[in-house]
Formats: sequence, C-alpha cells, structure tokens
Amino acid sequence: MQKEGKMEHQDLFAGFNCTDLEAQMIPHTQTGSACQPNAPDEVMSCSSQRNSSFSEAECLRNISSDLHYYQRLLNNYKTTASDLSPVMTATADLMHCLNVDGAGADRKWSVWISESFDNRVLLCKTLKGFHVRAVTMNRALAYIASGDHRK
Repeated sequence: MQKEGKMEHQDLFAGFNCTDLEAQMIPHTQTGSACQPNAPDEVMSCSSQRNSSFSEAECLRNISSDLHYYQRLLNNYKTTASDLSPVMTATADLMHCLNVDGAGADRKWSVWISESFDNRVLLCKTLKGFHVRAVTMNRALAYIASGDHRK
C-alpha cells in the first residue's frame, strides 16, 4: 500500500544515500528574512535581523519567486512524469491558491547536466532545499493567515 504523495519509483535515488546529502537552497530569494514575523517589543534582541515591520506583500512576492523557481526547475527535469508528480502537483496547487501565475514555467534551464547520476544527486539536493523552503513558506503563510502582523 502506497502513501499518498510519496514518490513511486525508488530507483530515482538509487546508488547514493539522499539523506546524507546537504540541501541546496535558492541563492537569489530573501523569503527567510522577508517573511520573518514581527517580534513583540519585549522579545526584540540583537539576534533580530530585521528593523522594519513585516510586509505581507514582500513576503508573498518572495514565496511566489520561490514557487516559480522550483516549478521551472522540476518541469525541466528529464524523468518520467510520475516520479516528481506529487511535488509538482503540490507546487502548482499552492501557486493556484496564492493566485500566482505559472507563466514561463516551460522555459528550458541548463541546470540539468547530461549525466543521469549527477542529475539525480542534484535533484536530491534541490528537493531537500525545497523541503526546507516549504517549511519556511508554510510558517509564513500561517503567520499571514493568523492576522498577527496586522495587530
């Protein structure tokens, strides 16, 4: 019996232990800092990196940029459609919920190199980075939904 959302093909990461590889993050977005919640005045410390107030629009703009990046990247990976369909479907669904346009997602990227093994290692690292970023996006969207930033 297969769990919903789990990739079907176990051979996608055959030949290496994906869990031992480091996550590869997107270098060009600022989602972590743009979506950092406002801290109450008594909690502010030298560890806080933002001096300005939370901007819902800026946070959503960065989340949108992340989703576009991952959608384009995954759409251009050379594999069977079912291998990445749970991730691609969830990404498309989130973009739809946020009213994010996926235009340009079919543009070809040269990140995937010719060697299948190297592509699979890079895919593993990229998906791990996407997982980390998805946690950040989830927390940011929960913060926005709570309305705490409007108080």
